[in-house]
Amino acid sequence: MLHNNLRVITIYTNFGYQPRENSYILSNSKILIDEKKVENYPKLPDDLHLTEDEKLQILPANGIVPMLYQCEHPKIVLKDFVASMIKTFDAPILMAIAVGFACCFFDIFISKAQGFPYIILYGESNAGKSTILHILAAFFGITNMTSLTSGTSTGVSLRNQLEKFNNFLVFYEEIDRCKINYIEDLGKDGFSATPRKKSSKDGKEIITEINTSFCVGTNHFFEEMTFANFSRCIPVNLRRGKFDLTDFKYHSIDELKKLSCFLPEILFYRNKIFDIYQEQYKIAQKFCSFARICNNVAIGMSIWIVINEILEEEVINTENLVKNYLDYFEQYIDTELSYGDVFLSSVYRLFCSKELLYGRDFVITKSKFLRINLTKYCDIFNSINPNKKLTPGQIKLKLANDKRAVCLKGSDLKPIGRAVKIDISNNEILLDILNRITKTQDEEEYNDE
Repeated sequence: MLHNNLRVITIYTNFGYQPRENSYILSNSKILIDEKKVENYPKLPDDLHLTEDEKLQILPANGIVPMLYQCEHPKIVLKDFVASMIKTFDAPILMAIAVGFACCFFDIFISKAQGFPYIILYGESNAGKSTILHILAAFFGITNMTSLTSGTSTGVSLRNQLEKFNNFLVFYEEIDRCKINYIEDLGKDGFSATPRKKSSKDGKEIITEINTSFCVGTNHFFEEMTFANFSRCIPVNLRRGKFDLTDFKYHSIDELKKLSCFLPEILFYRNKIFDIYQEQYKIAQKFCSFARICNNVAIGMSIWIVINEILEEEVINTENLVKNYLDYFEQYIDTELSYGDVFLSSVYRLFCSKELLYGRDFVITKSKFLRINLTKYCDIFNSINPNKKLTPGQIKLKLANDKRAVCLKGSDLKPIGRAVKIDISNNEILLDILNRITKTQDEEEYNDE
């Protein structure tokens, strides 16, 4: 009797993509990519009663149980979702959402593209970070917000999460400032899925694999983050009140849980996704000279092309999307340059826009030295860039090792006030300011210093 009632249940190590059979596993469904269909998983007869211990042999015990929402018309759900996203958010968030969805193809982009970026959502509380994070989680079938983030106490536990899921985005919500360095290191290894090796007490070598990417939320901006790190992520700066989320429907768990229904529709493009990526990469190259950035945006652009094809209409023009996103990302490209170049370029832009006035805020003396009052500069800069505020002390610190900074202590210069001195003898653009202003008696005095 026992032999006649044997049940065979396949137990998968990780949720997500299963390369041996080209399927994608959630707690209640198996998505068969080749057949383009979904079947129940695990296949248990209704009369089979399991104990709690037996259930833990089938489902993981970490509290994250992704559930696929099945409905007859997933395209309608997708169309409503896309319309709401475009109406509510801007290019950086639309790019981040697309890259998050693209994680279901993580292994393809790791093996055939230049890597896979992680997503960082930073900004003050109640700015919308959790809203975006929950939308991405819902796409992967997670709507139990209490178990969304787990194991974030150390860098090792953060990394272990990336081994537990295949092509299945991992979420770290509200990372503290002290753990940001973990995220930078993890992002570097995660971009290329670099395994980490370490030795155990018994001398055996332990290898931690990376099978997916991650999305992190934090209230703290990465002040010391270099362009090399920014080029491995999709950064999104959210400000409180920037987006009107009053009637936003995806605050509701009932609406969120529906978003996983179009996960299979996107997975069915697995055989086409890299060809789409290559075409989008060519478009990205028209607007950006950094190969890694082109790679990142082309991944997001590819998902929007897939969505366009699923809905059989161009809901987003990817060329416009990448132009708008790169305009936003330009601030992070500046970190690759010498800060002195960025600072001098900013001075010139503020002069051209008549925000920084010659003779009041700065002058050029002896046709080679920029004398500028940093307090006045910061007041003007901060009024225009409220999210990138600077202090004179920060500027002096950043310019400390620049050979062009002749004197950063500042000396009185009427009517400028306390002015630092920077050698701009090789900066033809700034020196051209002398040809664009009317020289006065004061200017002659500046030249005599």
